[in-house]
Amino acid sequence: MKNSIIKSALFLVLVIFSTSCGDDFLDENPRDSLFGNTLFVNRDGLQQGLNAVYALARQERIERAGASHEASVMWKTGTDVAWGNYTYASLRAFDIYGANLTPADGTMNSIFNWLYDVVNASNTIISRSESANIDWQGGSEAQNLANKNLIVAQARLLRAWAYRHLTGSWGDVPLSLEEIDGNTFRTYWERTPVATIQLEMEKDWLFAEANLPDNYGNPSVLSKAVAQHYLAELYLTMGGAENFAKAEQKAEAVINNPNFKLITKRFGSQSSQPGVPFMDQFGEQNALPTQGNTETLWSFLNAADVTGTEDIAMRRTWVNRYYNLTQDDRWAFSVYGGRGLGRTMHTLYVEGLYEKKDDRYSKFALSKYYLKAEGGDTVFTKVPTFANWKVNDAYWPATKKWDSYPDLERVDNSGQYNNMPYLRLAETYLLAAEAEFRLNKLDEAKDHINAVRVRSNATPITAADVTVDYILDERARELLSEEHRRYTLNRFGLLVSRTKKYNKFSEIEEKNKLYPLPQDFIDSNAGPTKQNPGW
Repeated sequence: MKNSIIKSALFLVLVIFSTSCGDDFLDENPRDSLFGNTLFVNRDGLQQGLNAVYALARQERIERAGASHEASVMWKTGTDVAWGNYTYASLRAFDIYGANLTPADGTMNSIFNWLYDVVNASNTIISRSESANIDWQGGSEAQNLANKNLIVAQARLLRAWAYRHLTGSWGDVPLSLEEIDGNTFRTYWERTPVATIQLEMEKDWLFAEANLPDNYGNPSVLSKAVAQHYLAELYLTMGGAENFAKAEQKAEAVINNPNFKLITKRFGSQSSQPGVPFMDQFGEQNALPTQGNTETLWSFLNAADVTGTEDIAMRRTWVNRYYNLTQDDRWAFSVYGGRGLGRTMHTLYVEGLYEKKDDRYSKFALSKYYLKAEGGDTVFTKVPTFANWKVNDAYWPATKKWDSYPDLERVDNSGQYNNMPYLRLAETYLLAAEAEFRLNKLDEAKDHINAVRVRSNATPITAADVTVDYILDERARELLSEEHRRYTLNRFGLLVSRTKKYNKFSEIEEKNKLYPLPQDFIDSNAGPTKQNPGW
């Protein structure tokens, strides 16, 4: 982390605001030099800095440290719902555990440092916003304050979001709430208890809730619904009747926001083609509210051939290797587009969760077979069983949420450059149901679960059906490849037991409830640093 802190002091200058100086780059006063003291002087400059923090957050779905999978497999695979199919060395640490995972793991260390980059960049925006010399470009005292609070609210939301990952992965971690500069730099960072960090996360998200708009008509500005969603999850994690009631209230606030609704009808760029409403929200040009998507609370914005964007690795991670198949001596990707690597697949447990009529199990949502483009002959089909569940299997069914490609010019590309949903209202419904289950309000919990089920043509349930296992099952059905499943299972105290039960490849044990602190952090810290239990 010390190295991350040092680097973060220069991050906002080096990442987003790099500009070309041409032949005069050695001039003493280049016109396009950008430093914190000259950039963060008005609202526009701070907005540019905030854009850099958003860009950092989007890195959750890119490859890290040369690993050919999205970073967040760290929180998705190696659980009851996901396993490593075509495993990469870095993936085995998170998928199989055992001897594959050590404190020296490079991908884990990279993710740890990246999250502190988000924290430190957010802190810079928050700290610089307190300067009395900022021109907030509002035209009035009230509008100046509103402009300031809008910037700070987004930075605080993102800071708490980073700490959600840090505490969920490593437990007690250093808590930093100030910009790192010559006055605040230090070489020893103590681990702060999770409960203390959670209180700071709560403060950040409450501030964001109070100062963000009801709806992000501008997709580059998050709404208060995102803060409320994360508050609901936080209160469930903190536990206790009072917090469960708060969780229900925050989730209901999102559900009752008229700007957001579950997708129940076809919409968007593929609506004239065969399909189902559930899958439309993942389609090309369908991720934003301006494109008709009323369900997505937070979209990761991206585009091809635009400075500052990066290719997203969701297809590379979650779409199987149909490109290995050939048709008339042509690679399949030249016909179907895209190049999945099948790094992570859903488990046999998930495969058995769906009714056949459930839209989330339809041919539009899961690839269970492929047809030749010409003539319609079946290239392959597979009915998964425990006996034929093995690694390196190009025939295992895969989600189609991320099986899209920008254009035929890029059919062999592993990455994606489209906007895509990151946080959806359907999960908020399931958080509300979880809170109501904890409060023994089973009728209300049933209603929220059924809202999600009915829109996908699944059979409604009764209040008697609502159990811990059922809530976890429904989350798996709805949020396959999206949910940070590790956090959910740890919240219920079931990470180890359910993973052992449903993932035959995992070597998970009790110590894997938390990841080991990166050895680089321990070695660079100037004082004693206690490792997580069992490591």
